[in-house]
Amino acid sequence: MSIEAYSIESCIQHFFDTLTTVTRAECDIKAASLVGGPVIPVPIQGVWSYTVTGGLGHKDIVQFRAEKSTLDMTNVKIAELVHPKDVPRCKYYGQIGSQQPLSIYVMEKRDGVCYIQTRAISWEDKAEFKLRQFRTVGDLARFFAAAWRGTQEVSPSTFNDLHKEFETDLDRLFQRLPDRFTKTLNLVRQNLPRIFTLPSVITHGDLNETNILVDNAGHISGIIDWAESKIYPFGISLWALENILGYMDSNGWHYYDNAQELRDEFWRIFETDIGGIQEDVKVC
Repeated sequence: MSIEAYSIESCIQHFFDTLTTVTRAECDIKAASLVGGPVIPVPIQGVWSYTVTGGLGHKDIVQFRAEKSTLDMTNVKIAELVHPKDVPRCKYYGQIGSQQPLSIYVMEKRDGVCYIQTRAISWEDKAEFKLRQFRTVGDLARFFAAAWRGTQEVSPSTFNDLHKEFETDLDRLFQRLPDRFTKTLNLVRQNLPRIFTLPSVITHGDLNETNILVDNAGHISGIIDWAESKIYPFGISLWALENILGYMDSNGWHYYDNAQELRDEFWRIFETDIGGIQEDVKVC
């Protein structure tokens, strides 16, 4: 969906029509009572949540999340500790509604806009856009480096469960992807055990362009929506880098002409921040 075609009101209406019996007015009243003043919806809403801003200077966010997309507060607190610069502080405030209730969270509002909103540029702005890209990629590298340094303890039984989960995902891909992907999938399956030699880290499960906030200079100002966060072997969400290196339109996926420079910059900063990578780890 393009930004131009996005309708905030229809998105909000769909949320309340399909995911809860609670009304929008009830949510607004509850949110206002929590932050001490009137509230307004944020410009881009999630599929599984209704989000408003309020409080003094609208510095607080109140989010109402559907049952199937609640936040695991244990993982959120781990993310806050590992990424204090990037993860907004968040507190759980119970539920609203008796049927199809919504879970309530209050979190600090970060400045900036969703990364996806920064892509529409004119030719005159191209040079500045490239500078912003390098800043975004650099901050993303530091984000992943912080995860690497913040290794989490995982039990052997959890390792086994994760291995089964990944095997199931690969089986699903084998069944559904065209034959031209078979060679790559076989290679992934063959090397799957090596993934579990990497550090276990708090992992954002949906690190897409709407969940990365950037400021006017291109620096990352926040990583939001940790509903799908889990402890995984490092690198499971590295596809986020690819999203920064290109864009999708009606003709398919396109890499920017400086994609390789950006990729090299990411790994240079990442490796520097963690103090170097052994050659056998790089192969993983």
